Amino acid sequence: MKNVLYRFQVFVLLIIITTRVSAVELDMRGQFSTQLTRRYSDDEWLFNAGMQYIPQLRLSRTISSVNIFDLDLSYHGFVHTDQEVSWDNLKLYRFNARYATEQSETQIGLQKINFGPAQLLRSLMWFDRLDPRDPMKITEGVYGLRYRYNFLNNANIWLWGLYGNDETKGYEVNPTAAKKPEFGGRFQAPVPMGEMAVTLHSRQAENTESDRIFRENRIALDGRWDVFIGAWFEAVVQHKDIASPYNYTQMLTLGLDYTFGIGNGLYVLGEQMINHLGNEFMNSEQDAQLSALIFSYPLGMFDNLSLMGFYSWETDDFIQYASWQRSYDNIVVNLALFHFPETQLSTINTVGGGYGAQLMLIYNH
Repeated sequence: MKNVLYRFQVFVLLIIITTRVSAVELDMRGQFSTQLTRRYSDDEWLFNAGMQYIPQLRLSRTISSVNIFDLDLSYHGFVHTDQEVSWDNLKLYRFNARYATEQSETQIGLQKINFGPAQLLRSLMWFDRLDPRDPMKITEGVYGLRYRYNFLNNANIWLWGLYGNDETKGYEVNPTAAKKPEFGGRFQAPVPMGEMAVTLHSRQAENTESDRIFRENRIALDGRWDVFIGAWFEAVVQHKDIASPYNYTQMLTLGLDYTFGIGNGLYVLGEQMINHLGNEFMNSEQDAQLSALIFSYPLGMFDNLSLMGFYSWETDDFIQYASWQRSYDNIVVNLALFHFPETQLSTINTVGGGYGAQLMLIYNH
């Protein structure tokens, strides 16, 4: 399927270029970043340095006043002090074709698909692994076809089919079975003071230990309201035909946020995630609870301070992360202090335990 998508998009690209080059708009941009990390763990100081670059090429053609066709191609190149520079450090990041009308959008290829109101502890993190600490918001994409239609009353419907995604994504424990498609959809509608949505997804997954293929179905309900404060939830039920390791996974995220009128405005966001795993619905055999809290304060037009914490109630592990970020027109400087446990919590990549500091420089062109 990946080869089919490549050929399809290259074919469309050639058509656009050869038919009417003057009508095609070309946009080339990129993002370069470098980071230095100093960390103390296991009674020794460790040093890590790295850099990455994401060049992006976009070709677009306006068909009418409301119809647009574009192609997006980008690569992710990276190298760290413990790696050698090779082709393994260069990966396809996005490669998709998109056709948009006034009320709809169709996209095929390697793309990012994410949704849901949660920001730190996302029960609806099905197809990406966004790290809330990452100022660049880098995450892998999925191969597939996605269609979205926006109704005039602000409701919208998503439909997607995925194919050729061999590795696990999101919270998945088992990879999708080879050469098996995945299907899903989402319907979101306005409600008084907010919006709610229902999401479905079905796939055939593989138990790598037994080589057995089984069906996995997910259903989710989420909503967000903005009254005096912002409030949201994400509730997910996942069922597997076999216990791998359990038949049922139930996840619930509750969140609140508010901006206090202190100085330039102190933004506070908190989320709580509750996970239940078991072989019967509503019968938990293993529980896990995570809490997350973030404070964000703008020092001015260019500087922002943030404090972020994640806590596991079962293991008593605590992630602490503080950062100062200064933004210019094309350059972002990010200095962070952190303390990580040995175990990984949620999708926060701790890269081993310990405490330390990280300096990151990001250049956008």
